[in-house]
Amino acid sequence: MANPNELLTRIEQERLWAYFHKDWLIEIRALLLRQLPEEYHVFVESETVLLSIESNGNVAKSEPDVAVARRKEHLAKTVLQESSATAALVEFEEPYELFSKYTLILRRSPHNRVVAAVEMLSPANKGLASRTDRYKYLSKRDSYAEAGINFLEIDALTEGERLLPETLRTLQNYERNAWTALHDSQSRWIRGYGWNSNQRMPVIRWNIEPGVETLIDLDQTARTALELNRWPTLVGESQN
Repeated sequence: MANPNELLTRIEQERLWAYFHKDWLIEIRALLLRQLPEEYHVFVESETVLLSIESNGNVAKSEPDVAVARRKEHLAKTVLQESSATAALVEFEEPYELFSKYTLILRRSPHNRVVAAVEMLSPANKGLASRTDRYKYLSKRDSYAEAGINFLEIDALTEGERLLPETLRTLQNYERNAWTALHDSQSRWIRGYGWNSNQRMPVIRWNIEPGVETLIDLDQTARTALELNRWPTLVGESQN
């Protein structure tokens, strides 16, 4: 397989990140479950956002999970009836994309308490479609800190502003980055990683709780996800 970083760039350029990052998170989930004690459980949570042409003028169409349609003849009659009762009628066809974002949530039994979360940044998180989506994500990230939830953020996208905490600003010079936060008593321990396309993705040491350490090999999990759904064939060969 080619360098995974190069494949990630092509997936990003083809606007297929919404599909791939779920595959990658599922591989990370499997890796976590092999390392965690039985009282820990890892769930995949999703959120769907609508991106319209007003956001960035470049929208790729996608199919929703459930579609509802009706015959054009019926639609035409309805429009005719509506227009006859108004002084002006404006119609506009607006392309849009339904974009799904996924998060890994780690809970500990028996009280089902959320102890940690994994966020893999999407273009929407980084505000490439709308600044509102970016602010919404940052608010969600702040809520993790306020609740004392330990956190792993992975930014494997090359486009958009880095959403790093101030203490890790030096990592913004790298093409990609990841960082973890561990809350312990009155302190927060932060560890950051940065890498470029010609480098191997790091193995991240992440404490989901004090005394419970996991190792997440980003390179290996990305390779497994890429092979699972034959992503190299889908995105084609590098043009470089």
